[in-house]
Amino acid sequence: MQRHILVIQDLSCLGRCSLLAALPVFNAAGIRATPLPTALLSSHTGFPGAARRDLSEDMAAALGQWETLGLEFDAIHIGYLAGAGQLPVIERALGLFLGENTRLFVDPVMGDWGRAYSYCDGALLEGFRSLCARADLILPNRTEAALLLGEPYSKAPDRPEGLLRQLKALLALGARGAVITGSNGQSGYTGAVCLSEGMLSPRAALTAQLPGDWPGTGDLFAAALEAALLKGRSLEAACETAVQFVARCLQGADASAQTARFGAPFERALPWLALRLAD
Repeated sequence: MQRHILVIQDLSCLGRCSLLAALPVFNAAGIRATPLPTALLSSHTGFPGAARRDLSEDMAAALGQWETLGLEFDAIHIGYLAGAGQLPVIERALGLFLGENTRLFVDPVMGDWGRAYSYCDGALLEGFRSLCARADLILPNRTEAALLLGEPYSKAPDRPEGLLRQLKALLALGARGAVITGSNGQSGYTGAVCLSEGMLSPRAALTAQLPGDWPGTGDLFAAALEAALLKGRSLEAACETAVQFVARCLQGADASAQTARFGAPFERALPWLALRLAD
């Protein structure tokens, strides 16, 4: 039976990120994805002057219709929220569709490179902590992990004992599994580390650091990892698949700033992912 995921995320019209990145990945993996856009942006915020519209009212209207249709989801992904004011509509969505057998994936979009985004206030942080406590899997980057744990961000290379402590602390929030993205424990390499309740020790998936500053790679990684989980892969195997997928998206790509800001050319790597996750 085809899996079905509800993807709660923003729609940035220019630049391959958020829903424009996630939906093709799920579809290529053979997973039906239903988007619930949280905000409409004319472009991602790496472009100057992005126009932004909060879609809270539209989200509520969509949920009102969907409630009458008897929809069911195998998973729910929560990513970018326009602010803490959207938390009540998120709770409504979870009340309607987070069933006993529905997985909850939370990508707590709050910051990067050691800084919280301007819209990330204390209320949104607490809201994401609450969502993480209910999640089957959370996918913070290094900055977001520090925010969730109330710790200072460190620019120093990751050390195994530090990552283990952070992963255990994230699980202590209530999540059943955690992945920290952007791990840079080895010079010249990047990737992710994961830990779940059923794993004795963390597992790392690394790839060579490729040039360029590519928006949307986190969205690609999360979608590929979640697709792999929904296709029955273990967390460790799903993490490895997602890291390799993102690396394939970037191999040979023009890494100049003018090109990279439009996002990774992931389209050419979708056939590889489809084969990798074939039943």
